[in-house]
Amino acid sequence: MEYLNKLEQMFDNGHRLVSLETYEVERVSDLLLELSRFSTRPYYMCQPGQPMFRLGAAHISIPRTQTASGLIEHIEATKHYGIFVLREFNTVFEDPALVSKLVNIATGDTHKIVMFLGEFIDLPKSLKPYTLRSKHQMRETG
Repeated sequence: MEYLNKLEQMFDNGHRLVSLETYEVERVSDLLLELSRFSTRPYYMCQPGQPMFRLGAAHISIPRTQTASGLIEHIEATKHYGIFVLREFNTVFEDPALVSKLVNIATGDTHKIVMFLGEFIDLPKSLKPYTLRSKHQMRETG
Protein backbone atom coordinates (compact mmCIF):
# COMPACT_ATOMS: atom_id res chain seq x y z
CA MET A 1 0.00 0.00 0.00
CA GLU A 2 2.93 2.34 0.72
CA TYR A 3 4.10 2.07 -2.89
CA LEU A 4 0.61 2.90 -4.16
CA ASN A 5 0.67 6.05 -2.04
CA LYS A 6 4.06 7.00 -3.48
CA LEU A 7 2.78 6.54 -7.02
CA GLU A 8 -0.23 8.70 -6.26
CA GLN A 9 2.01 11.39 -4.78
CA MET A 10 3.98 11.46 -8.02
CA PHE A 11 0.79 12.46 -9.81
CA ASP A 12 -0.11 15.09 -7.20
CA ASN A 13 3.16 17.03 -7.30
CA GLY A 14 2.17 19.37 -10.14
CA HIS A 15 4.34 17.94 -12.92
CA ARG A 16 2.50 16.96 -16.07
CA LEU A 17 5.28 14.75 -17.35
CA VAL A 18 6.57 11.91 -15.17
CA SER A 19 9.19 9.31 -16.01
CA LEU A 20 9.57 6.16 -13.97
CA GLU A 21 12.46 3.86 -14.77
CA THR A 22 12.22 0.41 -13.25
CA TYR A 23 13.31 -3.13 -13.98
CA GLU A 24 9.86 -4.26 -12.87
CA VAL A 25 7.67 -2.63 -15.52
CA GLU A 26 5.05 -5.37 -15.31
CA ARG A 27 4.78 -5.05 -11.54
CA VAL A 28 4.42 -1.26 -11.71
CA SER A 29 1.76 -1.68 -14.43
CA ASP A 30 -0.14 -4.02 -12.09
CA LEU A 31 0.16 -1.47 -9.28
CA LEU A 32 -1.19 1.27 -11.54
CA LEU A 33 -4.15 -0.97 -12.40
CA GLU A 34 -4.77 -1.49 -8.69
CA LEU A 35 -4.46 2.25 -8.05
CA SER A 36 -6.97 2.98 -10.83
CA ARG A 37 -9.54 0.71 -9.17
CA PHE A 38 -9.63 2.87 -6.05
CA SER A 39 -9.35 6.24 -7.75
CA THR A 40 -11.75 8.60 -9.44
CA ARG A 41 -8.96 9.55 -11.85
CA PRO A 42 -8.98 8.03 -15.32
CA TYR A 43 -5.82 6.02 -16.05
CA TYR A 44 -4.90 5.01 -19.59
CA MET A 45 -2.17 2.64 -20.77
CA CYS A 46 -0.45 2.31 -24.12
CA GLN A 47 2.39 0.20 -25.51
CA PRO A 48 4.05 0.50 -28.94
CA GLY A 49 1.98 -1.04 -31.72
CA GLN A 50 -1.13 -1.38 -29.56
CA PRO A 51 -3.98 1.08 -29.11
CA MET A 52 -4.41 2.91 -25.83
CA PHE A 53 -7.04 1.68 -23.38
CA ARG A 54 -8.42 2.75 -20.04
CA LEU A 55 -7.04 0.69 -17.16
CA GLY A 56 -9.75 -1.64 -15.98
CA ALA A 57 -11.33 -1.69 -19.44
CA ALA A 58 -8.61 -3.18 -21.62
CA HIS A 59 -11.20 -4.64 -23.97
CA ILE A 60 -12.13 -1.13 -25.16
CA SER A 61 -9.36 0.40 -27.22
CA ILE A 62 -9.12 4.03 -28.28
CA PRO A 63 -8.92 4.38 -32.09
CA ARG A 64 -5.86 5.82 -33.83
CA THR A 65 -3.56 5.57 -30.80
CA GLN A 66 -1.32 2.63 -31.75
CA THR A 67 1.37 4.85 -33.29
CA ALA A 68 3.49 7.36 -31.40
CA SER A 69 2.15 10.28 -33.44
CA GLY A 70 -1.49 9.19 -33.15
CA LEU A 71 -1.11 8.65 -29.42
CA ILE A 72 0.52 12.01 -28.65
CA GLU A 73 -1.92 13.87 -30.92
CA HIS A 74 -4.83 12.23 -29.08
CA ILE A 75 -3.42 13.14 -25.67
CA GLU A 76 -2.69 16.69 -26.76
CA ALA A 77 -6.17 17.16 -28.26
CA THR A 78 -8.15 15.78 -25.34
CA LYS A 79 -9.80 18.40 -23.16
CA HIS A 80 -10.25 16.04 -20.23
CA TYR A 81 -8.03 15.20 -17.29
CA GLY A 82 -6.32 11.85 -17.45
CA ILE A 83 -3.17 10.00 -16.48
CA PHE A 84 -1.67 8.54 -19.65
CA VAL A 85 0.92 5.80 -19.08
CA LEU A 86 3.21 5.22 -22.04
CA ARG A 87 4.87 1.89 -21.41
CA GLU A 88 8.25 1.30 -23.13
CA PHE A 89 7.50 4.13 -25.59
CA ASN A 90 10.93 5.71 -26.27
CA THR A 91 9.97 6.11 -29.94
CA VAL A 92 8.06 9.24 -28.91
CA PHE A 93 11.38 10.94 -28.20
CA GLU A 94 12.79 10.26 -31.67
CA ASP A 95 10.47 12.76 -33.38
CA PRO A 96 11.13 16.46 -32.63
CA ALA A 97 7.51 17.32 -33.53
CA LEU A 98 6.21 14.87 -30.90
CA VAL A 99 8.65 16.21 -28.32
CA SER A 100 7.31 19.69 -29.09
CA LYS A 101 3.75 18.40 -28.53
CA LEU A 102 4.85 16.97 -25.17
CA VAL A 103 6.16 20.41 -24.20
CA ASN A 104 2.73 21.79 -25.19
CA ILE A 105 1.05 19.20 -22.95
CA ALA A 106 3.39 20.10 -20.07
CA THR A 107 2.69 23.82 -20.40
CA GLY A 108 -0.91 23.81 -21.68
CA ASP A 109 -4.14 24.86 -20.02
CA THR A 110 -5.69 21.38 -19.74
CA HIS A 111 -4.28 19.48 -16.78
CA LYS A 112 -3.31 15.95 -17.78
CA ILE A 113 -0.36 13.77 -16.88
CA VAL A 114 1.81 11.73 -19.22
CA MET A 115 3.88 9.05 -17.50
CA PHE A 116 6.74 7.33 -19.29
CA LEU A 117 7.27 3.86 -17.82
CA GLY A 118 10.11 1.57 -18.81
CA GLU A 119 13.42 -0.03 -17.97
CA PHE A 120 15.30 2.78 -19.71
CA ILE A 121 13.82 6.14 -20.65
CA ASP A 122 15.87 8.22 -23.07
CA LEU A 123 14.37 11.57 -22.12
CA PRO A 124 15.34 14.43 -24.47
CA LYS A 125 17.08 17.42 -22.91
CA SER A 126 14.20 19.74 -23.88
CA LEU A 127 11.73 17.73 -21.73
CA LYS A 128 13.87 17.50 -18.58
CA PRO A 129 12.74 20.86 -17.11
CA TYR A 130 9.10 19.73 -17.30
CA THR A 131 9.52 16.15 -16.08
CA LEU A 132 9.52 14.58 -12.64
CA ARG A 133 12.03 11.77 -13.03
CA SER A 134 12.26 8.73 -10.80
CA LYS A 135 14.24 5.50 -10.85
CA HIS A 136 13.02 2.59 -8.75
CA GLN A 137 14.42 -0.74 -7.80
CA MET A 138 11.48 -2.38 -6.08
CA ARG A 139 12.14 -4.89 -3.32
CA GLU A 140 10.99 -8.47 -3.50
CA THR A 141 8.08 -9.20 -1.21
CA GLY A 142 7.82 -12.21 1.10
